[in-house]
Amino acid sequence: MESKLNTFIFIVIISLGFFLRFYNLNFENFWIDETITFWVGNPEFSISQSFRYHKSIEQVPFLFNFLIKIYFEIFKYDFQISRYLPALFSSLSIISVSYINKEISNDRSYILTSFLVAINIYLISYAQELRLYSTLFFLISLTIYFSFKFENKNKLIFFYLHNIFLLLTSLIHPFGLIINLSIILSELKFFQKNDKFILKKIITYLFLGLLILIYYFTQLNESYLTPIWIETINIKFFTNLFFSNFFGSRIMGLIYLLTFLTLTLKFFRSFNKDKKLFFLLSIFVLSYLLPLFYSILFKPILVPRYIIFVIIPTIVIISYLVFKLNRLKKNLILTFLILITFLNLTTEQTFKQFYKERVSYKHDFEGALKKISTSEINNYSISIDVEQKKLSKAWEASIQNYINFILKENNLNLSSVPYSNKLENSWIICIHDLNQNKCDKIFRNRLKTLKLNRIDLIKIP
Repeated sequence: MESKLNTFIFIVIISLGFFLRFYNLNFENFWIDETITFWVGNPEFSISQSFRYHKSIEQVPFLFNFLIKIYFEIFKYDFQISRYLPALFSSLSIISVSYINKEISNDRSYILTSFLVAINIYLISYAQELRLYSTLFFLISLTIYFSFKFENKNKLIFFYLHNIFLLLTSLIHPFGLIINLSIILSELKFFQKNDKFILKKIITYLFLGLLILIYYFTQLNESYLTPIWIETINIKFFTNLFFSNFFGSRIMGLIYLLTFLTLTLKFFRSFNKDKKLFFLLSIFVLSYLLPLFYSILFKPILVPRYIIFVIIPTIVIISYLVFKLNRLKKNLILTFLILITFLNLTTEQTFKQFYKERVSYKHDFEGALKKISTSEINNYSISIDVEQKKLSKAWEASIQNYINFILKENNLNLSSVPYSNKLENSWIICIHDLNQNKCDKIFRNRLKTLKLNRIDLIKIP
């Protein structure tokens, strides 16, 4: 009876997670980064064309954009369905992360894991973006799951699946290599001289990691490893380790961080005895340590979304160790975590949209185009003033491609004109992020300025 109840609760939680990720999926327009993925993934482009366009602007590897390209080939090239794939991967991650927990425990802690992943606002937010981070999270969860599955069952099929997903993880983003290094560290920690297969595994991981590094350093953009826009880490970072991003607020981040650290210290001996727990802790530690070390040697490279997968060991370790406490402490922490996490969700637009009008925070391209269509001027031009001038053409192409779909979707008859300082009788779509937030300084002789989300609409006589 209890087993059936657990299964029912698990299914309800998964259903809730799916619903929160897919509901109102296309309410907001694309972020400007999403327009890149949508443009590069155009199935009318050859693979070489897509890769060339990708390299002209992207600061992440090609694999995710290639997967999106295949997705559009199978279905159709339409921005309205584009976010379904990352939303699906994010939803499936609820199951895969929960099953990671099931591989290390025989209790009901996997239900807590599923709940914390299902309503995590950071994961929900990225599920509704046409970018790679939900896919990275999902691939890493499968990599960890099949690693644990192999440890428990000792069947080669799980080892091969683990390596396949490890390779995909490393190819979809350079930070996937952190998982590779965490595995090597775990194998060395629990190395046994009479186990020749462990030595073979270590050699396999080292060889795989070396190949990926050579690939990144010789075949791809330098910007994959040294993006120029990332800011230097400040002291504030060390007070929350991005947990305020991962869990929705400064207070929530502090609660989860203190819970994680307290439980880890209390059961620290368990990490020295359990290879799987040690592996999870290694992922957590190296996810911060390696990027910080890289930042000292080269350029800053650490931002929250790059290590979105830190949420996996954090939630799994918390869930697992909470159930190792005595009954009173376990119930108190369980009740507190579930309650505070759900209450935090109620403060987010994801929840508020069910009882009040949803607020949009992304670029309001559609609103800008509709306002132009109601005016006596039907010409528009896109203003782009980025520090790296060579990126301007690629940005313009990706945004114009997205705008063309919006125009078609809304049956708007507008004309695009090239941007110049001598522009007349036109509207300028000035995107804050692509004009260094200097939209107020272009075209002093403007007739009108309309302020929209992250966009200024400027009317020129």
